[in-house]
Amino acid sequence: MRASFKMTLLALAITSTLAPMLAAPAVKLLMLDFKDTNPVLIQLVVTFSSFFILPSLLIGSFLSKRVSKKSIITLGLILYVIGGVGPAFMNSIAGILVMRAILGIGIGFITPLMNALVAENYKGDERSKMNGLTVGVNGLGGAFFLFIGGAITVLGWRGVFWTYSFGIVLLILVLLFVPRDKPISVVKNDMPISNKKIPFRVYWIGLMTTGLMVLYYLIPTNLASFVVDNGFGNSAMAGYLTSLSFIFVFVAGITGTKMRHVFKKSIVSFILLLLGMALLLMSQANGLWMIALGVGLVGYGFGLAYPFLLNKMAEVAPMEHMTLAIMLMTAFANMGQFISPLITNGIQSLLHLESIRSVFIVFMILIGICLLISIVHTSRVKRLELLKTIQ
Repeated sequence: MRASFKMTLLALAITSTLAPMLAAPAVKLLMLDFKDTNPVLIQLVVTFSSFFILPSLLIGSFLSKRVSKKSIITLGLILYVIGGVGPAFMNSIAGILVMRAILGIGIGFITPLMNALVAENYKGDERSKMNGLTVGVNGLGGAFFLFIGGAITVLGWRGVFWTYSFGIVLLILVLLFVPRDKPISVVKNDMPISNKKIPFRVYWIGLMTTGLMVLYYLIPTNLASFVVDNGFGNSAMAGYLTSLSFIFVFVAGITGTKMRHVFKKSIVSFILLLLGMALLLMSQANGLWMIALGVGLVGYGFGLAYPFLLNKMAEVAPMEHMTLAIMLMTAFANMGQFISPLITNGIQSLLHLESIRSVFIVFMILIGICLLISIVHTSRVKRLELLKTIQ
């Protein structure tokens, strides 16, 4: 693959899974400016775009049969810039949420097609490395723009949304370096017709992706309030901590392939252990260093888990359904982002928990149960493989 094409795919990764989190530093400031608004609505400013990614996936699937991926990504980037920067000009939460909806539609056009281009153009270890790099670049880019966003919170919440203007640069890169491929319907006419159905494992991987997103977004949607209310810093500090999480996502992205070779079948257990330790630290934090370490572990765990799921999806999905499978995974991922604050607040209300620390403990217990199941399953698989070797 040409270096310019590869560079553009990696640059597009910044608009991917973690893009809604760039608004996280603005949450506490929005609560101060809109005191009469339900805090849950303000928390949704971070994740609201994720809900609107879902319908855009259906539209994108329809369009991909008629126009090239390049055209759809171009349209997505235009909507991304409008919806990303738009909240800076709004004077109500309703207006901000409308802009976030437009952002979500743009992301829904970009992300699955970017991942589909990786799956279609790279194989084996090269694909694994590219998936790791896309998640890593997403994390590094997110860290940079969150750092900028956190720094300019001193100017108010409006400045945070200007960080989305980098989408203009991405639009130029796409126009210059992404080739105009044939629409899916044209490609199908040149290939033998296949009656293969989408395997059940595609949906199972999608559900695991939803769970991962619910857990990961537990941190950014609550971090600003958690840091300020506990006296650990201000909204800018929350932005820096979320940036730290993104940096660890980047580190995991570039080391993930090696880690998967080291841990092999135990990689899932290792990821769950990292996430459980992170939530333990967050629930017991009495200093900024504990929060920073917890946030870092969450980022590293996510950075290992998401490309792992992307690789699994590329392995189980038939090639003729690859784009649709990636779109489904994106849908499951963004559903997890959207419902994360709803689940968090639901658990807090249902169990009558007084603070977010208690919610962290609940999630830690759930991860602990998943870890035990994973260890038992991995041990069983290894034992069966050993028996086959002996026979």
